[in-house]
Amino acid sequence: MKALIVEDELLARLGMRSLIDWESLGITLLEDASDGAEALKKMEKEQPDLILLDLNIPEINGLELLQMIRQRNLPCKVIVVSCYEDFDTVKKAMKLGAADYIRKFGLSKEELLSSLKNVMEMPAEVPSYLQQSAVQSSMKMRKKLQQIPEEFLSGYVLSFYMLWKYSEEITDMKIVETVACQYYQKLGRTLMSAFYEGKLLILLKEETTLEEVEKLRKLIFQFVTNRCYISITPYHFKEQDDQFFIHVANAIEVYGFYECGPKTVFMEKPLEINKTFPFDVGSYMEQLEHGIAKISETDIKNTLQKLFDEISGNPYLSVNLVKKLMIEILSRFSKKAGLLGGSIEEIEVQESYKHYQKIVNMTSFQGLQNWWMDFIPKFTGQFFTRQKKSESDIIQSALNYIEENLDKPIQLSDAARLIGVSEPYLSSFFKSSMNENFIPYVNRQKMKRAKELLADGKLVYQVSDILGYENTTYFSKVFKRVEGMTPEQYRKNLYERNGGGNE
Repeated sequence: MKALIVEDELLARLGMRSLIDWESLGITLLEDASDGAEALKKMEKEQPDLILLDLNIPEINGLELLQMIRQRNLPCKVIVVSCYEDFDTVKKAMKLGAADYIRKFGLSKEELLSSLKNVMEMPAEVPSYLQQSAVQSSMKMRKKLQQIPEEFLSGYVLSFYMLWKYSEEITDMKIVETVACQYYQKLGRTLMSAFYEGKLLILLKEETTLEEVEKLRKLIFQFVTNRCYISITPYHFKEQDDQFFIHVANAIEVYGFYECGPKTVFMEKPLEINKTFPFDVGSYMEQLEHGIAKISETDIKNTLQKLFDEISGNPYLSVNLVKKLMIEILSRFSKKAGLLGGSIEEIEVQESYKHYQKIVNMTSFQGLQNWWMDFIPKFTGQFFTRQKKSESDIIQSALNYIEENLDKPIQLSDAARLIGVSEPYLSSFFKSSMNENFIPYVNRQKMKRAKELLADGKLVYQVSDILGYENTTYFSKVFKRVEGMTPEQYRKNLYERNGGGNE
């Protein structure tokens, strides 16, 4: 098998080349390509079986290159290399035929090997003529609707959305189109069809009923096992443009993602899709950070369940919006695993180690919740022991920091930053471990040192300066709060105890 790395960053190319032993997998690496134009030439000349493709490359970008691969029917599988922030672009890449995707930053040996194994074991691709048919139909949808025949200026639009694995998408939807067209033609109905981003739209001149469409859905199920959602929406083309039909197509996808009930619905108008969260996501992220920092299964589950309830109580949020949030949350788990010297790819969840891809490909909100409830106990089980060792290191680091900086102002934020944990986490963990808050402990240690200096004959202002206080007055207040007397009284007591009062 021949493989080609397409990446404009030299260090990233070298990193992928050196991360694993390619030859042991039976893979021969071709000379790398640093831009899309160079990659296209190498593909046509060398005909690689596998391509590792960065989407953000010059000349011809990754999405354009994927389209060209499809249009030219080049026999290769593509693994997309992406950042978390490229979620929408990655989704488009998957629709264009990418077999898998991996993280560009922090890519581990295990993650790369897992991806290569999955892709190498994939069956033959969907026939190219079917791929091209669906893609071309999607691209031509607007043009088709703009040239709509007069008889279709008003009627009913059926929008079909299916929950599928990507490899089944195109063939299944072509089957749906064929079955639906034959069904309505036998009923003597006039119709036309169009695709939009994996959804099928069928325009009917005459009225149809929920009963008719439900019969159609059951008929489709005889040929296609994936769950199919269908919406019926009346339209008047003179009042609505092609954006209306795009909205209809997106609405049934959102409905299918959130609903586990009826699969055939009548929508007087498309669902209003919310593209922003109507609640404070930040507060949930803070709570999750706290739970993840402690590796607390209970805290993490409780916070996530509250977040899920909040999402469920605000239908219908954009599917992409929710998945972006889930990926951001997963990245926090990944960061924590990294701090403990591990990786989330160590964990198998629902027979997969590809957690980011699992979220991207999730087809229902309930499935997303179930996945998280499987992931969390496996994450905590994998990293709890490492956390306990890490916790003792954290406390020792905090104590060392305090001891080594008694001559300076000491802040909780500085200690947290130095140790590599969040300020709220260090504050809470320090209190639970030491039975004392951070600042009172610091003050007590400083006053312990202050008493030693006073006993050595240092004057009050000298001690204040040595311990990093800006002025003697504040130092004296802290000393009295901790010791119950002023520094001067303490010096006097020392003097009297040492016999100075008898002279």
